[in-house]
Amino acid sequence: SFCHVSSLRLPNLSQAFSLPTPLSLWLRSVLLLAVAYYAGGTVGLAVPQLGSHISLIWPPTGIALAALLRWGPKVWPGVWLGAFGVALSVGSPMWLAFALASGNAAGPAAAAWALQRLGLHPELDRRRDLWLYILVGGGAGMWLTASSGAFWLWVAGFVMASDVPAAWAYWWLGDMIGTLIVGIPLLTYSSTHMAWLADRWRWASALLLWLTTVATGWLAFALPAVAAGGHLTPLIFVPHLLLGWLAARSGIFVASLCVLGLSAGAVWATASGHGPFVAGDTASSLLLLWGYVGTLTAMPLMVTALIGEMTTAEARWQVAMNDSDIGVGEWDGRRRRFTLSRRWLALLGHRTQSFGDSATAVLSRIHADDHDGLRRAFHRLGDVANGNPKLTGRMLRSDGSWAWFTGHATVVERGQDGQALRVVVTALDVDDQRAAEEHHRLSSTLFQHLHEGLLITDAAYRVLDANPAFSRITGYSLDEIRATVPAMLRPALPGSPLALRQAAVFDSLRACGSWRGEMTDTRRSGDPCMLQVTISAVKGSSGEVRFHAVALSDITAAHEQRALLERQAHYDELTGLPNRTRLAQMLREAMTLSEREGTLLTVCSLDLDHFKPVNDRFGHEVGDRLLIDLADRLRHNARSGVGLPDAVARLGGDEFVVLIRTATLEESRHAVERVLGSVAQPYALGIGAGPLTVSASIGATVFPIDRADADTLIRHADHAMYGAKQSGRNGYLFFDAESDRRTNQRFEALGRVQDALNAREFALYYQPKVDMRLGKVLGFEALLRWKHPQHGVITPANFLPLIEHTELSVSVGDWVLQQGLEQLARWQRLGLDITVSVNISARHLQEPNFAQRLAALLERHSSPVAQRLIIEVLETAALADIDYTCSLMQECRALGVRFALDDFGTGYSTLTYLKRLPLDLLKIDRSFVRNMLSDHQDLAIVEGVIGLSKTFHCTVVAEGVESAEQASRLIEMGCHIGQGNGIAKAMPVDEVLAWMGSYESTPQPAWSATE
Repeated sequence: SFCHVSSLRLPNLSQAFSLPTPLSLWLRSVLLLAVAYYAGGTVGLAVPQLGSHISLIWPPTGIALAALLRWGPKVWPGVWLGAFGVALSVGSPMWLAFALASGNAAGPAAAAWALQRLGLHPELDRRRDLWLYILVGGGAGMWLTASSGAFWLWVAGFVMASDVPAAWAYWWLGDMIGTLIVGIPLLTYSSTHMAWLADRWRWASALLLWLTTVATGWLAFALPAVAAGGHLTPLIFVPHLLLGWLAARSGIFVASLCVLGLSAGAVWATASGHGPFVAGDTASSLLLLWGYVGTLTAMPLMVTALIGEMTTAEARWQVAMNDSDIGVGEWDGRRRRFTLSRRWLALLGHRTQSFGDSATAVLSRIHADDHDGLRRAFHRLGDVANGNPKLTGRMLRSDGSWAWFTGHATVVERGQDGQALRVVVTALDVDDQRAAEEHHRLSSTLFQHLHEGLLITDAAYRVLDANPAFSRITGYSLDEIRATVPAMLRPALPGSPLALRQAAVFDSLRACGSWRGEMTDTRRSGDPCMLQVTISAVKGSSGEVRFHAVALSDITAAHEQRALLERQAHYDELTGLPNRTRLAQMLREAMTLSEREGTLLTVCSLDLDHFKPVNDRFGHEVGDRLLIDLADRLRHNARSGVGLPDAVARLGGDEFVVLIRTATLEESRHAVERVLGSVAQPYALGIGAGPLTVSASIGATVFPIDRADADTLIRHADHAMYGAKQSGRNGYLFFDAESDRRTNQRFEALGRVQDALNAREFALYYQPKVDMRLGKVLGFEALLRWKHPQHGVITPANFLPLIEHTELSVSVGDWVLQQGLEQLARWQRLGLDITVSVNISARHLQEPNFAQRLAALLERHSSPVAQRLIIEVLETAALADIDYTCSLMQECRALGVRFALDDFGTGYSTLTYLKRLPLDLLKIDRSFVRNMLSDHQDLAIVEGVIGLSKTFHCTVVAEGVESAEQASRLIEMGCHIGQGNGIAKAMPVDEVLAWMGSYESTPQPAWSATE
């Protein structure tokens, strides 16, 4: 079947007649067209002929032209093959069949190519398409086929030369009628149109009308011919009316099929000698027949063209209204119905008018605030003079929002009383317009009421508009500055700061399109002001700058407030001097300059002496005046020179800091003395007592001799100032950095010892005391060791002197005493009968509650540890306060503890004091034992100590026994107990038991020391 195609525009004739792709599709189309052409030719041959080769109506031309228009001129070989077969079927010679087929193919092909180039619509829905089809397809194209056919029939001798014009005319008319009655149905067939006919039983009414039309025509054709001079039956004109109706209702395709049927009936009736077209001669009959067929064909064509143009015009208007968001509504006053167009419904978010078309239903979709206005507008429609009133209102969308519409109502039909019976309403969606107007109103309101000044200029910075805030800020009205350039943007003197600022502004505008910063300006009154300014360039569509928007805020008060806060943050409110915050910055700058220039910086901390009595006696007001005068003196006393000058700052109360730049330390001392002398001058404060005289204490430190940071320099100066006060006031003292360094090191060392105690880095080593005659272990002396994480085991001589006179020595002594008792208790639980000696420092022994703390430690153990505990004290510690020491030793002995006097013989005490001490043991110092064999004086001292021990009834113990000769000599002199590295070195607790087992299991000689 043929399918609907749109007209094609082919670029040239060679392309039109080139082979299509794919080839198989082209071949099928060519063969189908050849068969259809041949079949149409067979039907045409059945129609009465004019001679042997001219048919009255030639259907193949319509088939050929329709196929070539639908499938393109490329299928023209199908026309040639069909025409060639038809020519051969009527007995034409081969050469004549070839010539006739060529002419029959050339005419439709050329016409189809030309019609496609001219933009023919296959639907023939325009008058232009109608005329193009008739003139080009039926006229010019068939003129070519008729001319070729008449010429070759004359050449072949089938037509005489005198009959060639008549043969050409009959041929042309037959071919043209074939293009009309056969080509039009084939060309206008559309599956879309057939689907439309099949919907809602439209095909039934179309078929009924089609049968009625054909039946009426055939009935007219069946009537006998009327004699010459008579009248034709009126029935022959009824089909024309029915065809117009059929074309209007069902389209050109159905109507053209009806024309085909009517034409077939007319031809059959005329050929049979019946019907209204049979006249006295053949020529007249043919003319009547062709005229009738032509009018039948023209009627649906004209109706379709007119309807098509009307539909196209309506569609264009509909597209235009849709694109312009215009909806159309129609009010039917008789039925009280208001219908909306599809576009209007689409604007509301609906596909159909599902909410109803009654006046009430439509009114319910309109905002309640707009009801009265719309009613008044519709009431004015009753007055013809009112014309078409404007309507504005809101309608409810499907999503619940409101859409703004504006339009006009036009009365298209009125009743006899002038009442509007039919009204057409146009509605334009003005949501965006109203939003723009609202935005414009908002912008205008903001422009007028904004607290920020706004200025609009052209590209050359000439003022176009300004808001009231700008006038309030600057004092200039819009009339005064219109068409002028603002002062801040006028060209400044080259090289001036304003010119540099303007250059930065213009560069930023060119690069970024905006600039923001602070500007100083002058008000109309002449007062200066500080403005926060933002300038933005507004560009046109082509990128050129058209306007400038200048927004400015008056920050004068904020700037002054910021300056005030800056002063308050960095300067003393009473004296106006820099405060502590500002001093830190000045000091860092002065230190940097001092290092760069190689000068000295003297940092002085100044504090008035006895300033509080001044306030108490004369009041705080006088005290404040004194501080103000003192600040002025210090400020005037400060020297200025190259680089940073001397500086003065007040830290608070009567405390000041003075920074002095000098070249030498001597100059620094002179400068400090000068400041001190300036302070000491009398102050005339307006009090009855006359001028007031005060003094000050000054502490100073010198950078970079004191290579501390800024905060530490001030602290060092403070320390020196307190030292000056302690030295009697009214003087100065320089900070000793080396002494402070040593003090800090000592503090750090003390802190490290405390950390070691907290971290359990201390341990007790034990050195045995033995009976050198019997080879028996009598006890151990607990010796403190520091197991340092980095330096290994450290002996007490390296850290105990550091803490000797501090509270830390008491803490360490308590720890040693506690650890020694716990170890003694553990040995007792193992069955060992030995003593443990613990050294107690002088500071520890002098603690008021030493005896109580010792008693508390002893009570922790159930075993009798007190009787096996020996407390060793140095001779110097025991005799420091002989009365207190005697009392303390008696109190401790009451607990069961024994005492030993360590390093006896190294002190300077008299024997009178010694005999008062309740001692249990005397320990001969190792310095005497070491050299007694070679030094007779040391030997005499050892003999004397042994003799004293017998006198005082004490046991004597020799320290520092290193050799067998020493041991033998000590035994001979009566000292049997020894201790020293020659017997055993101090050892960790986990080695003690093994050593005892080894020592006591070995038979001992007269002396038991081991190397």
